[in-house]
Parts: sequence; structure tokens; C-alpha cells
Amino acid sequence: MSDFLRTFLNARSLKATTRELTLEQLNEGYDKLTAIVEERRVQEEASRKGQEERLRKIEEYKALLRSEGIDLADLVGASQPTEKTSKREPRPAKYQYTDAEGNVQTWTGQGRQPVPIREAIAQGKTLNDFLI
Repeated sequence: MSDFLRTFLNARSLKATTRELTLEQLNEGYDKLTAIVEERRVQEEASRKGQEERLRKIEEYKALLRSEGIDLADLVGASQPTEKTSKREPRPAKYQYTDAEGNVQTWTGQGRQPVPIREAIAQGKTLNDFLI
């Protein structure tokens, strides 16, 4: 919490902070704070009324659908499904190597370089030595 908010919300701290202000300065601050609070009240009331109106319309539409014999689930299910994009084809293996257990493995050349290939390159081999 900020220092201002801590002081503003604590009556004793606020009183101590405003002790040095003149009465005119306090009245000016009071008027400004009152205007801000009133503005916020108006905004909150408008927001609450908008939400109530929205909920009223939703209930109205639900009642209309029920009176017409339409189930909401049928209405939602009737919408056309979006077309799914297909995954791309897996890339063919480009390199072949033998792992530590003696099994022959392949690698497409994408992603992390397998440890046996990395170790062989460190010992002087090239990546072309593992081409299929």
C-alpha cells in the first residue's frame, strides 16, 4: 500500500498530516474530494443500471426462447463449428546416430541437438557425418 493511501485511510495519520494546513486549504481539499466521490457514485450507479438492464434483457430473451420451444443448448449447438487447421506434416529425419545403448536413432535437425551428435562434434566430427 502506498504511503499516501496508508495516511489517507488512517484518521490519526490524516489528522496529523493536515494539522499544518489552513482552514481554506482544508475546505478546498474537502470540496475536491467531495466532487470526486460524487463523480464515482454517478459512475457506479450508471454501471449498476447497465448491468441490471443487460441481465433483464437476457432473462427476456430466455423467456422468449422457452415460449417458442427452443432450448438454449440447441441454439448454441446449431452454430457452425469453426474449421480446424490441420497440423503440418512431420519433417523427415535428416540425421542418424547411435545412442549410448547402441540403438540407432534419427533426428530431423530441429530442436536440441542429441547428446551423441553433440559429443561427436566436440571430438572433431562434422554434422555432415551423420546425414542419412
